[in-house]
Amino acid sequence: MTRYRSISLRSQDIRQTLDALPLGHGTQHSKARAEVVERPSWMTRVENGAVAEARTRSFLLDRFWLLERSIDLEGADLIVQRRLTNKSLLDRTPPQLGYVQAKFYANVKTTHYVHREYVVDGDTPRPEFFVVCHTGAEGSAHAYFLTASDIVDNFTLTPDSHSRPDCYAMPGTVLLAQRFEIVDRGRVLDAIERALRDADFYRNRTFLSWAMPRVPEEHPPILPMYEESIDNWWGDIPEGFDKVRDAARRAQWDVREVLEMLCEIETSSDPERCQALAEELWHHWGNRVTLPDDMYDPELYGAVLHHKRRYEELSGSGLLGAHAALRRSALEMIGEYVDRVMPLRRDQVVTVKVRYDPRTLLQVSFDFALVSAASLWEGGPEDDWRFEAVPDTRGVLQTIPGHVEVYLVPGVYLHWRHEDSEWTVDSGPWTDQVAWAVQGAVGMLCEEILGLRFEA
Repeated sequence: MTRYRSISLRSQDIRQTLDALPLGHGTQHSKARAEVVERPSWMTRVENGAVAEARTRSFLLDRFWLLERSIDLEGADLIVQRRLTNKSLLDRTPPQLGYVQAKFYANVKTTHYVHREYVVDGDTPRPEFFVVCHTGAEGSAHAYFLTASDIVDNFTLTPDSHSRPDCYAMPGTVLLAQRFEIVDRGRVLDAIERALRDADFYRNRTFLSWAMPRVPEEHPPILPMYEESIDNWWGDIPEGFDKVRDAARRAQWDVREVLEMLCEIETSSDPERCQALAEELWHHWGNRVTLPDDMYDPELYGAVLHHKRRYEELSGSGLLGAHAALRRSALEMIGEYVDRVMPLRRDQVVTVKVRYDPRTLLQVSFDFALVSAASLWEGGPEDDWRFEAVPDTRGVLQTIPGHVEVYLVPGVYLHWRHEDSEWTVDSGPWTDQVAWAVQGAVGMLCEEILGLRFEA
């Protein structure tokens, strides 16, 4: 660092000398100024590298512990560890570390290279390796995130004849795209944390498979695509998936016992033992083993297929980050508005006009209004709040590319408290009390937007 500081001081001295030159020097003065302003390329590279590492460090500190290293091995500018207070690097099975390279792109003409061995183990992308890239300065700064799989799928290896052989070439013309841009910071941090969590699970299972006689009954992590926040009509897919696996676990004990008895009958050389087993098998199990009813759910299956289709559409279009940011923004904005206007009567309707760029799903804006149900739907009330034409307590009013309007009737979730003669809720802020209704409205909003984007 002393070298850079001394260079900066000499440049300042030169500038002061130039300022003291008579104006008559004219062209020589201007030329000398230009030579000072135009810094050496190596200095620019050092500065850009420092900027990229500082921005990446600030980004990762929101979620992880950062470990220091004096030299760059495994291609790691930064090493991250999940914030686990019950795990230590001195443990027999220490927590998995993540390795992050930080890059700075001066413009789209910049190309960076990453060594192949950093990215893949054999032919398999390393789940713990990531690249965070930066471009721009101050108000125009942008950041981009890539996993090892992203690098393998979108960039090519350099040949042996190249000046940087056996490296993934990452040109700015490909990398500086919305597909990789960090639009929603939380989603990227979630992705890194899931990758390290999954790596911990599989490594611990491998260790326990020989260190202990039986692996603990713990489900392997669900595929990352199903942890993306994509709304569906069924419910929480990871939670439903765990229930299915729990049912399968309960059933397998029965099936395992039956299988062990059948195998013993087949391999037995003792007719008496064979018949005794057959009698026990018939007595306890009859002539078949019945699978549990809750192991197959056609509604869950449909929701899974829908989620996968939307994920592939968003991923293929490079819009996963934009969708996550839009959804998060909608949840926050609608939740805050409902919290501000509640309590409402049961015939008061919150309408939300959402405008956005239909191509990128960015530049999102929200316009709220509080109107009466009678102004939206004709007909008299069925009861004290619902009008005949109102399809639900939340729904879609208008939908065109770039403009979707949804509504929510939050007053229906109030309870009449006789002692105070007022509509109220049990306890807590309004956003908590009507959170599921807000989530439902946001789910409808996002599905309409995705339908317009991919099915129009």
